[in-house]
Amino acid sequence: MKKINKLLILFCLALTVFSCSSDDDNTQQPQGTNVITLNNETYVVNTVIVEPSVGGNTFISLINKSEAEVFDAIDNGTQLNNINVFNMRINQSSLGEQTYSFSDISNFEFSVNAQIINGELENGDILLDRNNVDTNLNASTGSFTLDLYAVDEIELSFQFTRNDGKIINGSYKGSYISMDNTDG
Repeated sequence: MKKINKLLILFCLALTVFSCSSDDDNTQQPQGTNVITLNNETYVVNTVIVEPSVGGNTFISLINKSEAEVFDAIDNGTQLNNINVFNMRINQSSLGEQTYSFSDISNFEFSVNAQIINGELENGDILLDRNNVDTNLNASTGSFTLDLYAVDEIELSFQFTRNDGKIINGSYKGSYISMDNTDG
């Protein structure tokens, strides 16, 4: 009888272990950080630039290239290829930790495979725009959330839905470049 009880306990223990294991067919992956996604394509974000402007707006850029590569191309006129850049203009000169609605974002554009030539962003394939001739590339809804905005770190996320129903998500957490020109 003791042998049967031990076997029963071992059987129940084995059944518990196997029934609590994770399912192998669970294909949903958590959204990554420091990426932009569209149609199962992932675009890495290595640099974020925040630039308050005198006109009451703040410009935010998410770029796949490093800070050194971007500033070398802009400052020295060197050509930089294969740039993916998401730019947006928020209708506030001073950002706070909050969610900004679609109406707060006066302009945005996501371009891939662009170039910096003679210090200017050129060409590129536009995947999202505020006011494009191809209306399928324009967004009909969207928002931008700033979860953390400290002197040395930023955490943000956004989501836009294009007129053709495709969704563009992005998130970033890490250091950023502040281009605040108010310091003189």
